[in-house]
Amino acid sequence: MATQHRPLGRHAEHDPRSLAYAHGVLPKTAIKSVDWTRRAPIFDQGNVGSCTGNAAAGLLGTDSAARTGLTSTTIGSSVMPVDEDLAVHVYELATQLDSIKGTYPPDDTGSSGIGAAKALKKLGLAASYTHAFSLDALKSALQTGPVMVGTVWLESMFDPDPTTRFVKVDRSSQVAGGHEYVLSAYDTARQAFRIDNSWGESWGAHGSAWFKESDVQWLLSQQGDVTVPAWVTAPAPTPPPPPTPAPGPVPDSRLVEAFGLMRAWAHDNHVNGA
Repeated sequence: MATQHRPLGRHAEHDPRSLAYAHGVLPKTAIKSVDWTRRAPIFDQGNVGSCTGNAAAGLLGTDSAARTGLTSTTIGSSVMPVDEDLAVHVYELATQLDSIKGTYPPDDTGSSGIGAAKALKKLGLAASYTHAFSLDALKSALQTGPVMVGTVWLESMFDPDPTTRFVKVDRSSQVAGGHEYVLSAYDTARQAFRIDNSWGESWGAHGSAWFKESDVQWLLSQQGDVTVPAWVTAPAPTPPPPPTPAPGPVPDSRLVEAFGLMRAWAHDNHVNGA
């Protein structure tokens, strides 16, 4: 089958300040197989270089330890489905926040993983984000949820093997560009990561495929990056104010007068030594 080229759009944008936000690394014994369920559909970026926005929106729509994947979300006062329109919205904002020349629209010049993460934060969808700077950090991050990864994309990688569903990373093939995608599963037995792509369900197995661990390690060594958003969670409801006690019955004026006389009598007798 001939290679079918599809839109890319990821740029490598690495900020030295990101080193202060490195994701932690768990002990090797803590790394287990994980498989995070996607609730939103697989997106199709069409002919737009919006892979960074698609990956960011794909994370929103996928389960994590913190919450169930979203099928809709609130931005400002509007409720938006987690779909391709939202992915493009994130991409538009990412092109304004990154350091790559051009903004979409009208310039479809792509963006970066950090640009998309900044967009998630600007939209109030992510509270913060960290970066996995090693394969062990990537595996550690996946223990609590999916991540988005930006790497070079080789000519050999467009069509996964139809039998094994593995992406063919032929390191001798030409670099076609850069691409951002979601990694949503890790299989310890097969030493493989699942990629959820943004090229529609006709790609791979319903839009997903697998990477060998050794290939992911090599791709990350080629100016790759791993971004791990921390989601905004709904604030705890404000407790209602304590109820105001109901006013008691108003004392009868005669009782008040009698009580006063009794106190005066008791005081006088005590003073007189009775």
